[in-house]
Amino acid sequence: MSLGQLLDRRLIGLLQRRLVAGLAGTPASGLLSITLDLGQGGDDWLGVDLTRNHVNWWARAPTSGSGECRLAIGRAMSFCTAGAARFPALQAAFAGLSAVWRHDDQARTDVQPLAHVGFAFAPESVDQWPNARLLVPAILLQNRGGRRTATFSCVGAEAEGAVKRWLGELQAASRPLDDSPPVSALRRRANVLAEQVFLARARAALADIAGGKLDKLVLARSLNIDADETIAVAPLLALLLRRYPECTIYGVGHQGQGLFGATPERLVALRGDRVQADALAGTAWLGAAATDQPGSLTLQDGKNRREQQLVVDAVHAALVPLCASLALPQAAEVMQLRGLQHLRTTVCGRLRQGVGFFDLLAALHPTPAVGGWPAAVAGEWLQAHGEQRGAWYSGGLGWVDRCGDGEAVVVLRCARIERTRAELFAGAGIVAGSQPAQELAETEAKLAVIADALQHARYARPPLAGRTGTR
Repeated sequence: MSLGQLLDRRLIGLLQRRLVAGLAGTPASGLLSITLDLGQGGDDWLGVDLTRNHVNWWARAPTSGSGECRLAIGRAMSFCTAGAARFPALQAAFAGLSAVWRHDDQARTDVQPLAHVGFAFAPESVDQWPNARLLVPAILLQNRGGRRTATFSCVGAEAEGAVKRWLGELQAASRPLDDSPPVSALRRRANVLAEQVFLARARAALADIAGGKLDKLVLARSLNIDADETIAVAPLLALLLRRYPECTIYGVGHQGQGLFGATPERLVALRGDRVQADALAGTAWLGAAATDQPGSLTLQDGKNRREQQLVVDAVHAALVPLCASLALPQAAEVMQLRGLQHLRTTVCGRLRQGVGFFDLLAALHPTPAVGGWPAAVAGEWLQAHGEQRGAWYSGGLGWVDRCGDGEAVVVLRCARIERTRAELFAGAGIVAGSQPAQELAETEAKLAVIADALQHARYARPPLAGRTGTR
């Protein structure tokens, strides 16, 4: 079934009647969301053009019994900001929005309307992508364990013609993807100078760490890949979902570009007053097999243990003033991701009254896993040494519902794709005892996650024209 055929006449009529009824209590500046039950199905909605503006896709494999995927299309309301006060600004925008956000759930789906959140690593970074954004999609399709729902949203003042616009958005998303042949060749743009710059920055970081200025710095680099034909995103995401069921698989469209990846790291999850945050650090891999360079073979070496403990301590310290109670961190567990391993500790607590989702983002980001420690000093060091991180790499993205519950993940293991070009991102943590050559090899191992997926996904059969996704 195509997205254009998602609603039959009965559902369209029901949507129109509920829109009219809901507007009676919605102010012109208010937001109205209407949720319909679409019944059972296996749709994952990968058959849409995920590089379109205001298209967001999110999925998790069924590691805990039921899979979940979301497709957000269009924009009902959005707010963009930047700078040191970007999270308080998002919090203020969300508070104003939630006060006038009504939800019609007559179908009793128990599904809340959601706003999409995305932000760059640094508050001062300048890129084609918005630095920080809160966006309520016009249409949100969700599939949770096979139960499908559709939530339609509009501002009260723009309700006239809303159903027609929603149907038009669905129809536009149903247009067949480019049926070009699979990509026949991928070419890595060699950049020896960039590798030498990374090694020089790693040596400079180690010198400042030895001098007592910092405890840790995370250095990032990128890799550019060219293809002969337009890179098909749907097979890439489907392959990542199969390969990395422990990860969150995501795709975000913006001005003809897409940011796609499989992140192992949850920044924070909030349900009621219960908060959970991941402390993920330390990396082990079989370097020779994947990169033909020296590799780290164990998570138990001193470097990995110190790197992990820094993140655990920082996450715990960030949550202390926000929580009424906070459990002591448990021993780290090993997270296995095919050729990569990480150490992960989950920190859990109960929030103090009045603390919200964006307060948590402001307190936790950036963790030492993506920035360094102390955070402020590390940020200044990275800015002074010309650190460049494109799009939202090592920032975050996620969702928050109108009640304030939300979840955000760290944007890792990702690529920015624009037609025939892909820019891949990766980083490595520098602490006392780090070896620059080994840190470069670590970035190669991380870059290989997406590079190998691009190489093999191109042979996968693309979604059929008119399908809502793979099954």
